[in-house]
Amino acid sequence: MKIIKFIASFLLFLGILVLLVWAIIKSKDQTCTHISVLIKGSKNTQILTESDILHILKTNHSEWEGKAKSKIDLTSIHKILSRENYIKSVEKVHFLGSKLQIEVTLFDILLEVQSKNNEKFLLDVDGTYLPYSPKAGNSIIIAQGVIPHNFNNKGTLNQGDYLLSELFIIATLICEDSFYSELFKQMNVNDKQEIVLYPSVGNIPVLFGTTEDAQSKLKSLKYMYEDVLPYMNEDKYAQLDVRFKNRIIATKSKT
Repeated sequence: MKIIKFIASFLLFLGILVLLVWAIIKSKDQTCTHISVLIKGSKNTQILTESDILHILKTNHSEWEGKAKSKIDLTSIHKILSRENYIKSVEKVHFLGSKLQIEVTLFDILLEVQSKNNEKFLLDVDGTYLPYSPKAGNSIIIAQGVIPHNFNNKGTLNQGDYLLSELFIIATLICEDSFYSELFKQMNVNDKQEIVLYPSVGNIPVLFGTTEDAQSKLKSLKYMYEDVLPYMNEDKYAQLDVRFKNRIIATKSKT
C-alpha cells in the first residue's frame, strides 16, 4: 500500500513538473503584447517621459512589438537605458505575463545653472552634474549671472567649486520648505560674487550674500513676506538686504 502511495505521489510530482516545464517553454514562445514604463524618484518626470524612453529604445534598434519574449534581449535594454543622462538607475527590465515592464529612477533636478559665458547645465539634489535640458520643469531653481564655471560632464559637485556650492546649499534650503520653494525660483550672482534672490511675489530683489546664517536669513524673510510686506508700498523700495545677522535693510528706490 505504501509503495502504491509512493508511486502515485511520484507520478503526481512528475506530472506537475512536466506541466511547469511546458508552461515555461510556452511562456518563452509567448509574444510580447505591449510595454509599460514606470518612472520613479523625481519631481521632474517631464525631463524624460515614457514616450522618450520608448524612442530611445527604438533609436537603438531595440524592438519588442510582435516579437517572442525569448527573442527580446532584456540585458541589452538595461544597458541602453543605463547610458542615458537623466536616468539615475534602471531598477527592473522584466516580463509580467506578456507585458514588458521597465522601471527606472531619474535624477531629481534641483538647479539650472547659466554661467557667465551663457553655458547651461543642471545639478541634481545630490550635486551630480547633468547636461541642460529645456524639459527640466518649473520646480527647479534657476541660477545665473557672474558664475565662472564650466559644465563638468561627469562627477559631482566638490568643495573646490565654491560659488556653485553656495548656490547649491541655498537652493537646497529653499526646496526643503514649501513656503520658500514657492517664493524663490531664481537666483543671480552679481559682480561682487554676492547671491541675489528674485521672488515670484512682488518685485523687490533680496540681496542674500553668502550661505553664512542662511537659515536665519530665510526665517527673517518669511516673517518679512508674511507680516510686513503686505502693509508696505513695494514700489518705494528697490531691494531687501539680509546679509547682516538679525537685520533686514529695505533700500528705498531712487525714483
